[in-house]
Amino acid sequence: MITVADIFSGSMDKYLVNHNLSFKQTKVVNKIINCFSDNSPSILFRCSNNKCDYFEYKNKPCRDRHCNKCNSSKKLKWLINISRSLLPLPYYHIVFTLPSELHNLAICNQKIVYDLLFKSSFYVLNKFSSDNKYFGGKLGYIGLLHTWGQRLNYHPHIHYMVLAGGIKDGKFKKLPYQEKFIFPVKALSKVMMGKFIESLKVNYYKGNLKFPGKLEAIANKKDFNNFLYLLSKKSWVVYSKAPIPNSEKTLQYISRYTHKVAISNYRIKNYNSSKVSFEYKDYKQTDKLGLPKKKLMTFSDMEFIRRFLLHILPNGFRKIRYGGIFSSNQKAEAIRIIKESIEVNLKAVSDKVKRILNELEDKLLCVCPKCNSKVLINDYG
Repeated sequence: MITVADIFSGSMDKYLVNHNLSFKQTKVVNKIINCFSDNSPSILFRCSNNKCDYFEYKNKPCRDRHCNKCNSSKKLKWLINISRSLLPLPYYHIVFTLPSELHNLAICNQKIVYDLLFKSSFYVLNKFSSDNKYFGGKLGYIGLLHTWGQRLNYHPHIHYMVLAGGIKDGKFKKLPYQEKFIFPVKALSKVMMGKFIESLKVNYYKGNLKFPGKLEAIANKKDFNNFLYLLSKKSWVVYSKAPIPNSEKTLQYISRYTHKVAISNYRIKNYNSSKVSFEYKDYKQTDKLGLPKKKLMTFSDMEFIRRFLLHILPNGFRKIRYGGIFSSNQKAEAIRIIKESIEVNLKAVSDKVKRILNELEDKLLCVCPKCNSKVLINDYG
């Protein structure tokens, strides 16, 4: 299998002739190249059974969140934790997308723009859920930031899993219109646009934004305000899908989006000294089953590296966030209220949730190849 590490190892020196990497990018690239390699520290695996003589040294994973070799265990651990408190109710899938006109500004101000994308979409969900016209209470939701599209292009957006019910007047209530939509997407889009532009303007006047290179054209006050005016005339894309019916399907669905990286190794089909080919899904064309057609895209190794580097997140940035009644200061009390309201439903799905947990934990379990006992791990890195 061809990996991103192979491409970095084979072409990064050539890329660095005409490009500079930030400290964070350099760190991530080195981690990906050395992940599970002979240059990484060793880990001792030994059997917990005293009568078994199994032991083995293996190369250590880098554990970087951008690495597609060692992210699966992180995803499994996260799914185990969330499945313990996941409520057996329908969940909506909503996506808030950043307009392409903001891409250059976002690339040069990632931490600020991504944070505003989260805060603005949080504001929108809270505003609509608290409006008596739509619900009049508080919802719970989980947001997952992605910065890429299928073609490795720059496409910042947040996937939300929103509980189809919440706390109203101290009690759990289901959302109306559960078979259709959560809130009108055109209204969501308009409020999202207004809140984001307002927040971006505040950051501009505080001097928080950077305007390198071509962005100098909008650096002064008049040009920046004109830029914001044109943004306000754009249609901001908000996608809303019919609710996912139960906990099991929600877990399956949400696992597609958590801890993903820009591109998986299995999608890379060919690499030589100058070209990279990879598979992608074309959502504009479907097959006989209605599924997106899989196609092959080829471009230079330099362009592949450039695109991949766009998706390295700022240091310490939280790409998964919890809002509404799922926020840390409200979650425990909200879940207690909801569980009391749906006690009968909980009993019906408890076995399913236990089965999901057991399957996930089995995947993480490391067993001895000789006697099937638990393997103890000594980390020397």
